[in-house]
This record gives sequence, structure tokens and C-alpha cells, in this order.
Amino acid sequence: MKHPAVQLGAWLKARRQREAMVLRVFAGQIELSPAEYAEAEAGVVRWLGEDQETAIPQVLSLSAPERKQFLSLLAEARAAKPLEFDDLFSCQQLEPVRLRHAKGKQAAARAKKEILDAVFAPLK
Repeated sequence: MKHPAVQLGAWLKARRQREAMVLRVFAGQIELSPAEYAEAEAGVVRWLGEDQETAIPQVLSLSAPERKQFLSLLAEARAAKPLEFDDLFSCQQLEPVRLRHAKGKQAAARAKKEILDAVFAPLK
């Protein structure tokens, strides 16, 4: 996907991994929960506020050109249309493991469809 928020998330993940930082540790250093930071890497920018805008370049020891690139990617991601849940995840990715094998038996296709439809139903 070419969405700016997804590109920012991929860029952050690559820089974090280049520094050999575990997601959980990095998230704590930029004042996010591991779940919030994992969403940021997936393309959810709402967690990246002013504190993170300042902390990320410091924690990742970004050079001046890398910092400029980060701020540019962040500005583009914030300006773009926010991603929806189904933009980030497919039905197959979210199929519960317990539905794949229940004591050696497959769950009914109808039950799987009902659960996944409920997950992807628009909020009213």
C-alpha cells in the first residue's frame, strides 16, 4: 500500500531495526505503549504527537537529513486521509486461530463469516 502513513510506519520500523531496538523497548522510550507503537508501524498516525515527534529522532539518533525525511513523512501521513481498520488488515489476517482448529475440527464457514463480518462492520 502506498498510503503515506504506511510508508512512515515502514520507515520507522526499518530505522528501529537498524538500531537493533526491540519494539517494546523503543515504544517505552518514545512514551507510547507497545500496542500504540505497533499500530504506528502499521499506519495509524494518531499516536504520534508532539512528544513522539521530538523523541523519535533523538532515540533513533537520526542524522539531519534523516530527521528532515522523518518530519516530511510525518507531515504527509498526518495530512492524508486516516486509514480505516479494513485498510490495514484483511479478513484472513484476523481470522481467530481458535476457529481454524477446534480440537481437530474446522469451525463452520458460516460462523467464521459472522465473526469476521462483525469485526469489519462500520461503527455507527
